[in-house]
Amino acid sequence: MAIMRKENCLKLSLFLSFLLLSPIFYAVDIPQKELLEQLPPDQRAKILEKMNQAEDLNSEIEEKFEKKESLVERRKDSEDQEEDPTESHCEDCVYGYSFFKYAPSTFAPTDSFSIPSDYVLGPGDKLEISLYGGTNNTVSSYVSREGNLNIPLIGPINILGLTFKEASNLLKNRVSSELIGTEAFLSLKELRSISVFVLGEAYTPGRFTMSGLSSISNALFVAGGINKKGSLRNIEVRRNNKKVTTFDFYDFLLRGSLDTDVRLLDGDVIFIPFIENTVKLGGSFKRPYLYEFKEGETIKDAIYLAGGFNSNVLASSKLELSSIEGSGRSLKYISIDDDLSLKLTNGDSINISGASGLEVKTISVSGEVMNPGEYSIQKGDTILDILNRAGGYTEEGYSEGAVFLRKSTAKLQKDGFIRSADELEKTLVNIISEGSITGLNEYSLVPITSLIEKLRLIEPLGRQVVNVDLLELRSDPYTNFRVEDKDQLFIPKRPNTVSIIGEVLNSSSQRYIPGLSMKDYLSLSGGLSDQADKNKIFVIFPNGQAKILKSSFFSGSRNNILPGSTIVVARDSKPWDAIKLTEVITPILADLAQSAAAIAAISD
Repeated sequence: MAIMRKENCLKLSLFLSFLLLSPIFYAVDIPQKELLEQLPPDQRAKILEKMNQAEDLNSEIEEKFEKKESLVERRKDSEDQEEDPTESHCEDCVYGYSFFKYAPSTFAPTDSFSIPSDYVLGPGDKLEISLYGGTNNTVSSYVSREGNLNIPLIGPINILGLTFKEASNLLKNRVSSELIGTEAFLSLKELRSISVFVLGEAYTPGRFTMSGLSSISNALFVAGGINKKGSLRNIEVRRNNKKVTTFDFYDFLLRGSLDTDVRLLDGDVIFIPFIENTVKLGGSFKRPYLYEFKEGETIKDAIYLAGGFNSNVLASSKLELSSIEGSGRSLKYISIDDDLSLKLTNGDSINISGASGLEVKTISVSGEVMNPGEYSIQKGDTILDILNRAGGYTEEGYSEGAVFLRKSTAKLQKDGFIRSADELEKTLVNIISEGSITGLNEYSLVPITSLIEKLRLIEPLGRQVVNVDLLELRSDPYTNFRVEDKDQLFIPKRPNTVSIIGEVLNSSSQRYIPGLSMKDYLSLSGGLSDQADKNKIFVIFPNGQAKILKSSFFSGSRNNILPGSTIVVARDSKPWDAIKLTEVITPILADLAQSAAAIAAISD
């Protein structure tokens, strides 16, 4: 299992070494302004913002970038001024209402568009007539208010109410009959604008000017959609005081059908009536919500609106139908195998429960196990159950160095890194605001700003320290923990080295010799350098634990150094103490060292 590639390990290790080995602070007097200019632009902006907040400054620096947007947030009407359900979940709104939160800023015609053959021509359209053959001429002409189009050598032709295809055929026939040997071609150069009315329960009712190719759905978007009381399924289009069609927005939203989304004509009225019927679906549906239904629709139709059942609904499950009867409610249970043609009534509520434990959960086991692979997790499975199914460890398996990864742990680690980055930024704010350090050179803040940036970008593995020794798991129920979905377990081969990095004369990997102490391994690497801090020596054990060893621990006794351990010697932190950064940075380095060790173990 390739959880992380070797190059990622190298990058993190080099970064950790950079933090440990790079020069830190030098005292050179420079103004605060120059000090701020040393920071990266994003961090400089954040620190300036925090300084301004801390000092309660009244003036703010605002930068606005001009950006052409094709979507704008719909305007608020008077009814929704206090509570806009599009900004948070609206319990009383039918499904589809929030679809109109963002609307196209315009449906104006563009220079490049495809004209459908059934487009109805009208006053304001600009057409180009090209004549070839016996007569060669090209002329552009607008359709007049009377619907006439002027043709060279022929005169006006009335095309009012004709489709583009019909007008093109009419033009070809007239030209071929009156101009012998001449052919005509018609093209649309400019699209006219039309005015339509969106009335009734529209979000912002009124008269709107739109492109001549606009349809009902386009007009609804321009008007901001439908308000909380409006129907999405019985939208009427009226032309010359007659209803010409009814638009069902659910056909478009849930079925992807545009059959009822007709093209509008100038003067059309879109009328949105009130919602008449609603049904609420809850529980184990794919999309539980409040839906509008049409008169005559059934329970089966309502289930379709909700997307059907989730996978945890069994064939023996029953629907719970709550309906209004008289002054109260009645409750009825219906098997999902029964006839679901019972018609819905306004205010119905349909619920269904799912069986627990039916979700697919897996754990990945790799490395030195007899049968590595992906294993299903049954209810109550522990790590010992999984290892037994994997056949246990191979002869080379090293359970002390097991790498166990969990998604929830990774999230907690990420949150911790973000908090650490914020703490470092606050410390920099205090340094600059209080003037605790009078000056720093151009390289002084590079390690800190680099650390802040890395903390925000690093995606932790989510390593959790575990004991997966088979004997311990069988004898100690507290050690034998339960596994979770997407857990990963990697068992490395037994190593025979101990790594020593940081402020030693020769960073190296030494052969593991039982009984040697940490002091012995440091001696094998040439001993500590002059910049080493004896109070800040990290030991990263094979199981992922990282400990900071004090000088008392270092000076004397034997230490339990296991094969696969990593000893990290930090640089002397006195310059850091001057600005109170040691207590913040030291545990961060330990966490990063632990992550580097985990990546190294998996990548080997």
